Amino acid sequence: MQNRTTNGTEFNVTIEELNRQQVLIRLPFTILIALTMTTGFVGNILTIYVYGFRLKLSPTYFFVVMLACADLTLCVFVTPARIVQNVYPMMTIWDILCKFHLSLSVFTGLCNCGFLLAIATDRYRKVCQPLKSQITMKAAKIITACIFIFCAIQGSIAFIYYGSIKKPTKYPGIYSYSCSAKNYKKPNYYQLGFFAFYFLVAMVTFVVLVVLYTILLRHMKAMEKKTHIESQQNKEVATSIPCPDKIRQNFYNVPETVDSNQLPSNDSLDVVELSAPEMSSKVSSDEISKVNTESMAPRMTKLREADKERRAKEQADRIKRTTITMMMITVVFIVTYLPCITTLIVNAVVKSLSSVSTTAAFFYWFARHSFYISSCSNPIVYSYRNQNFIDEIKKMFGVKRK
Repeated sequence: MQNRTTNGTEFNVTIEELNRQQVLIRLPFTILIALTMTTGFVGNILTIYVYGFRLKLSPTYFFVVMLACADLTLCVFVTPARIVQNVYPMMTIWDILCKFHLSLSVFTGLCNCGFLLAIATDRYRKVCQPLKSQITMKAAKIITACIFIFCAIQGSIAFIYYGSIKKPTKYPGIYSYSCSAKNYKKPNYYQLGFFAFYFLVAMVTFVVLVVLYTILLRHMKAMEKKTHIESQQNKEVATSIPCPDKIRQNFYNVPETVDSNQLPSNDSLDVVELSAPEMSSKVSSDEISKVNTESMAPRMTKLREADKERRAKEQADRIKRTTITMMMITVVFIVTYLPCITTLIVNAVVKSLSSVSTTAAFFYWFARHSFYISSCSNPIVYSYRNQNFIDEIKKMFGVKRK
């Protein structure tokens, strides 16, 4: 322990004690990201396995797998580096650790933006422009490659100005080592320019995502209303055709609600029409003989229309459920990521946080760590929204479905 004098006052302090004070401030968030790291590691591996190998791979599911890969990278490499920085906030002497951490943080953050934007675009075309050309698997792979290349280039820029920097503390003769920009005496314009561009890309992405999902919600609501009106009109026309009550009940008792959790995982569904023998098996031969042959034709036509309508509703419900699921993970990402990138700008402008109050420091570090929450939230959303996801996991662990 060394005696230090500041403004005529003598202090007995060491860098270890100063480091310990910072550790206590960040301790709740260190525990938080340790939990998210564990949950996200398991959850994202299961997401990659189920969506990538167990369910039929569509462009949306392919982007989900890539998103899970980015989150898994965050859990395996970025989060442990952050934990090390939280344990040694003023004694981080490993320059390569600082570069590695920020580079991968930028890379995974932009990957999340890119893949969520790709998912939103795919959902928009599928819901609002179903008759136009859709994103194919080949196009999805090309988009993925472009996202990875762009994010890797942006992440590598951090190596230019970031690292373990020696800084003076408020106690003369005592210096700290922490991950920061190369120059702490005056603003680092490379850092400010990079984070300004980073912030701009994120904000543009957020705005586009909000606009796309707003259009999607309005379109789905309008289509649902239109489908309901058409269904009521078809039912009125069908019931207006003369037919014995018992036969009408057998022919037109089509379920109106469908549990979309029990539907197949793929986004496409072929329309299969019931043949006359199949319909005949639903009623007895005595009942059929009572029906005039000429009156059967319109009833068979209406039955086929009702069957098409039912299958179209099933497909619409499935698309709607998938779209809302993707919207949920987008909302979670924006809420958790926006505070984090805001603190990056603050950290680039404010060179020292030692003078801020404990309360301000608490909220600052909470915002700084909020990004890590999104790495484990997506699998939780999938397990809540997609019954097929849960069924495949149960099957993998040998749990019988009830």
